[in-house]
Amino acid sequence: MSIIRMMGIVVLLFLTVNAVAAEPAAPGTQPGLTVAIPAEPEALRHWQQLSPQQQQNLRERYQQYRQLSPEQQQQLQQNLQRFKAMEPQQQQRIKERFKHWQKLSPERREHLRQTFQRFNQLTPEQQQQLRKELDQLQGLPEKERTQRQQQLRHDFFGPHRGMNPGGGMSRPMRRMSH
Repeated sequence: MSIIRMMGIVVLLFLTVNAVAAEPAAPGTQPGLTVAIPAEPEALRHWQQLSPQQQQNLRERYQQYRQLSPEQQQQLQQNLQRFKAMEPQQQQRIKERFKHWQKLSPERREHLRQTFQRFNQLTPEQQQQLRKELDQLQGLPEKERTQRQQQLRHDFFGPHRGMNPGGGMSRPMRRMSH
């Protein structure tokens, strides 16, 4: 599971219900997709403010969480703790990135995952160099920037790798600071 998807699940869980637990399916609901209503007053109030569709989405997310391996669940919980410790501006930035991610086509998401994996296979020095080079492109005219992106793509990923479907270089995601 990609870090983006995992962070998305963290954000969805964090924003809605702090404590959920599975219970047997109620009559008229899908088995395995029910979630106990939170016992904490604030969490209960928040749960009740959700639309039926939002509650159903949460039930499905919880089911996805239960299907993760113990290691993935632990990683998700660590990510949740990191998210809670972030400044509100950092949390907002992650929420905005996740909204953008959700709007991408499945093909584009997969392409970005592959580019991110290739980026992570670079040495730390190569990653730093690529970030530096990309930052330097910001002030260039578009034609020159496009040419330089093509050269960077070739230098760091080899021919025809690391491209987005539109032909430009995918912007590598920056790692979150701890």
